[in-house]
Amino acid sequence: MRPEDIVFATVMLPLLGAALAFCAKLLPKGRVASVVEYTGALVGLGLPPLVLILLFPVVFSGQSVSGVVGQWFVGIGITFRFDALAWLVNILGFTIGTAAWVYSLGAGPKGPAFTGVFLIQTAALCATIMTTDLFNLFVCLEIMGITSYVLIPTSRKAGATLASFSYLMVSASAMVFFLLGTYGFYRLTGALSYEGISNGLQAISSSDTVLSIVSLALLVSAIAIRVAVMPLYGWLPDAHALAPHAVSAVLSGVLIKTPLFALSRILFLFPAGMQVGELMGIAGGVTAVLGVVIALSQEDAKRLLAYHSISQIGYVVAAWGMAISIGVDSPAGTSLMVAAFLHAFYHALFKGLLFLSIGTTVDVAKERNVYILRDSIGKLRAAGERIPVTFMCFVIGALAISATPPLNGFVSKTAITYAMKGSLHYYLLSAAAVGTVASFIKLSRIYWPTGKRGRLHPELGVLPGSSANPQTKAYGLVARLTAQSVLAVLCIAGGLAAPHILTIIGTLMSRGGTNIAVPPILYSTDNLLKTGVTTLGGILLFFVATSKIGSRVLHTIRTRPRSFQGLFVSFSLGTAVLAAFLVVGKI
Repeated sequence: MRPEDIVFATVMLPLLGAALAFCAKLLPKGRVASVVEYTGALVGLGLPPLVLILLFPVVFSGQSVSGVVGQWFVGIGITFRFDALAWLVNILGFTIGTAAWVYSLGAGPKGPAFTGVFLIQTAALCATIMTTDLFNLFVCLEIMGITSYVLIPTSRKAGATLASFSYLMVSASAMVFFLLGTYGFYRLTGALSYEGISNGLQAISSSDTVLSIVSLALLVSAIAIRVAVMPLYGWLPDAHALAPHAVSAVLSGVLIKTPLFALSRILFLFPAGMQVGELMGIAGGVTAVLGVVIALSQEDAKRLLAYHSISQIGYVVAAWGMAISIGVDSPAGTSLMVAAFLHAFYHALFKGLLFLSIGTTVDVAKERNVYILRDSIGKLRAAGERIPVTFMCFVIGALAISATPPLNGFVSKTAITYAMKGSLHYYLLSAAAVGTVASFIKLSRIYWPTGKRGRLHPELGVLPGSSANPQTKAYGLVARLTAQSVLAVLCIAGGLAAPHILTIIGTLMSRGGTNIAVPPILYSTDNLLKTGVTTLGGILLFFVATSKIGSRVLHTIRTRPRSFQGLFVSFSLGTAVLAAFLVVGKI
């Protein structure tokens, strides 16, 4: 079987699964409808990883599968490329997507409609990373957005619909600018494929250079708002905090990263790509610091996690941008890109685990305020969880995001800081690491025991989608704990198997070569000492943050005014700064 014959299965199988799920919705509720729905989920989430296994030898050897959809002529049809980057992002999407869907069986939302939309979003993620055509990239990003707008309100929480609408307005506004950038390149080159645009730009006159720079700035800014880089993050906290927990895991773990890596394909071909990477790298470092400061100020548990998604994507963007700015074909650039994807993947695992474990906790306790909620272990036990699996999963996720060895977060953050040691990015990310420790000490207090058990919340809650039927309730509990446990095991395994994983990703990113420089000793004295200093700094920061002065400062940060107008102004200014930066670089 040729790779060309199966490469589109990663997109088509989720769409086929979605079709089966929607067929199940047409059937009367019962066993037959459930079998059809679950068959659709198996087709859409279970079979694509088998296709990826078959394609692994191709991408591991440095090859790729590319062409034009529908065998159209080049320049007319939609071009695509399935390579190591596409393979890695697909693995990321299906790993988190499968765990999230299994969790939804126990905690909700569930049903054929949810499964169908969820699978369409998965197909869009796979198509986004494969496309090498600007207009098709626009279509894929729009499908990703539309499915998100539909999935966020399914939590039925107060404000979820408004959060979804805000996301819709921000995304729609940004994509208008994306289309303007696309039009600019098409006018200059007469092409929509990345390679066609790159070739066309080599023949343009100097008078058209400004238009090409403005067009690139519009594209980058539109994608940056999807990635939630500072200051273009305002839509994310409400959307991630109010979405169903399974959807939050996918939004944070996969959805905000896929557009970033899709942007890589564009910047690799454009002369100004290195300058864009330089500015984005700095923005990533600033995002990591400011995101964690705002996270530390939050009183809502899921909103705290949402701001941490912004902070952690800052790590990824900082390494990704620095890799592009120095050239991904150099050993240092390859190492940074390897570290960027490794942290993107590992962050998806531990942040997905945190969203699911915290989501379970706050649903049972019927409280999300980290200043009020206590004794969550007892509440989970009273709700039927005899062994504190959810608490143990939270501990693993919290230690992983705090870069505690030997968990996966320690590996990916060490790989990033090792590759950028001595730069401004290094010091920004080190400061963010201290804030991460402090904020998760703060969040962990929801599990601390209280001397007045049950006083705060005498009536325990049940998870959305749960049933009074003991058999159904047990089924839901198993589904939730299975999803959490699998992600927890992957967080541990990702740390223990780090040398092998780094080698595999490094070989993939260097197109089958070994052009990488990874940390020679992960558990060196310097790395362990840095971890200890970071932990102590985080503990000290926690006490400062909980002091009277610290609490007053954090309250001011938490209650700062936010508005759509402010986000739009930030987007406009960010685009203008990027365009000016690129123009100055050309002079």
